[in-house]
Amino acid sequence: MSPVSPEPAHRPPHPLALELIERLADRTGARVLEVGAGSGRNTRALVDAGLAVCALPTQEPCAAGLTTHALLHGTPRSIGEQLAAIAHALEPSGLLFATLGSVRDARYGVGDAREAHVYAPLDGDEVGVVHAYFDQERLRALLAPHFTIESMREVDVDDIAGAWAHTSAPLRGAVHWFVVAAARLCQ
Repeated sequence: MSPVSPEPAHRPPHPLALELIERLADRTGARVLEVGAGSGRNTRALVDAGLAVCALPTQEPCAAGLTTHALLHGTPRSIGEQLAAIAHALEPSGLLFATLGSVRDARYGVGDAREAHVYAPLDGDEVGVVHAYFDQERLRALLAPHFTIESMREVDVDDIAGAWAHTSAPLRGAVHWFVVAAARLCQ
């Protein structure tokens, strides 16, 4: 008989996933759109909290949307298109919990410049993956067509998105915007 290997320890959910779970605590069974599920750490937490997780495209409106890394990658235009798709998948005033890149991130301005505020690393785990970075004004403008901003804060995320996602070189000086916003009623 071969030995059974123990299940690997799961990483804790992203702080925005926990914030979303708290906000929907009284809505057991509510649908949550998850964009970019990655390793599943947030999915497990949402399901364990009694929420129904769905992905795009979805036929039924969702109470909230969660994306903790997907909107870090791409150009402002492609990210804007993703935001529009998310907004259309949410209930009127449905909540979005999202991370986006900040110009305060140590990786801002490093790598292959693809357009203004957009860079692709030349080495490491994300070589060639396009990242967009925003200051407060540009981020507000990106969100405004589809969302009313409830809160925006810049957060040092080395410990949140660090070594597990960046195995060749752990993050140092990574800063993300944590955004909570409500889908606009008139889309």
